[in-house]
Amino acid sequence: MIFCEEVRTETDLYFEGSFNHPFVKGIVDGSLPIEKFKYYMMQDAYYLKHYTKILAIAASKAETNDDIVFFLDSCSYINESELVLHRTVFKELGVTEDEINNFEPAPSTYNYVSHMYNAVHNGGVEEAFAAILPCPWIYQEIGEKYKDSKPGVKLYQEWIDIYSSPELKEKIDFQKAMMNRFAIEHPLKIYLLKSHFKKSCYYEWKFWEMSWTLENWKKEVEYYEYV
Repeated sequence: MIFCEEVRTETDLYFEGSFNHPFVKGIVDGSLPIEKFKYYMMQDAYYLKHYTKILAIAASKAETNDDIVFFLDSCSYINESELVLHRTVFKELGVTEDEINNFEPAPSTYNYVSHMYNAVHNGGVEEAFAAILPCPWIYQEIGEKYKDSKPGVKLYQEWIDIYSSPELKEKIDFQKAMMNRFAIEHPLKIYLLKSHFKKSCYYEWKFWEMSWTLENWKKEVEYYEYV
């Protein structure tokens, strides 16, 4: 089996956990409380801001012109398209300037971003890519799985439409081929590449859980204090 086939099998628990998480299911059937979606979108905007920076750092480590162009184009696309979308959605969700200025990433968001920064700063471009690939891949599979859903909520329908597009499928197929190439070029790093990939898959699942529970920096401490 090639790298992406192997790692997809090995991380199926996290993919299935994402497919069946009540947060995702709530988007699909329209039952998700809008305040949880608002929380998710604010956390996601923070995540994407740093995702673009990580892509830019990866571009600086890439060794071929094609790879440099890929990372810079991806960085520009996310910054111009997805972050603009988030700002538009922020208006629909009634996100205030005070909420934006006083925003603090939840523990899981902070840990996920830190994990990706660790991969890109301390490893080569192949390690960075292993850490950032699970995000678009998992979203694409969610979109494909639920492409025929009709949640009856405008924001949720738009979310499904974005991640179920044929264009995204083409991009993910290209990225999987790219990851396979990196794995072939760095056979002594297979375990490390899989480790980065698996951690990101775990954090993708945690992102749903975090948004479902409205995770913050006090909840777990308060729970263990009184349990």
